[in-house]
Amino acid sequence: MDYKAILTESAGYAKEALWGRWARWLIFIICSLPMALVPFVMDPKKIFTGTAVHWETVPWGELAVIVVVGILLSFFVAGYIVRVYRGVSPAPEFDDWGTLFIDGIRLTVVGILWFIPLMAVLALMLATAFLGMAGGRGASAGLWIGLVLVLVVIEIALAVVTVLYSILGSVRFSRTGSILEGIRFTAITGTIRTIGWGRYVIALVILMVVAIAFFAVMSVFSLVPYAGWVVQLVLTPLYSIFSARYISRVYDHGVPQAAAP
Repeated sequence: MDYKAILTESAGYAKEALWGRWARWLIFIICSLPMALVPFVMDPKKIFTGTAVHWETVPWGELAVIVVVGILLSFFVAGYIVRVYRGVSPAPEFDDWGTLFIDGIRLTVVGILWFIPLMAVLALMLATAFLGMAGGRGASAGLWIGLVLVLVVIEIALAVVTVLYSILGSVRFSRTGSILEGIRFTAITGTIRTIGWGRYVIALVILMVVAIAFFAVMSVFSLVPYAGWVVQLVLTPLYSIFSARYISRVYDHGVPQAAAP
């Protein structure tokens, strides 16, 4: 796998998708705007006083409207990412809005389904810890601690599996149009084997390094009042498209015949 070529091609794809396509870029910004406004709606100085939390100062009505609108608009962005996952080249347009919205919802469902087992084990771990603190004494306390530690190990292992499989599962869903195919464990295992476990992990590590570098730069911009917030809002779509294209190209190494023209 030529990681440099994939990085270069993905960066070029993201640039081509937005640079000079100002209407497309503006749609990304508008769809991301509600969630970006949340920090401006909540005033930490009023909500927090030392260790005390003044819940009555939280503007629940405005916050609920912003979050709901933000979630609805995020489905359009997710639907666009589905098109990128399909391997569409050149970069797709924002059109056929109904299909875009539904695809975004379905992609979100695929992600949720992958994380349900992880959340279930986490809930079991917290319940076990609570019961252990409530009723564990003497030898029984050691048993409760042992159970919690076992569940922690299971949770960590499950988290690794979830990340590895949900990423390619999202692409598989996008290529097949089937939510069930997006969570088909054996099929995704076969794709990873074709790519190569080592090559796949290295590809994800490279993407993680790029993400850390990108958001580290964004955090520096965030120190600039207001202007930094605008820069983050404008530049984040570049990374979103880049990462989606990158994962799509990695997937092509496991199922090349599934790549869209």
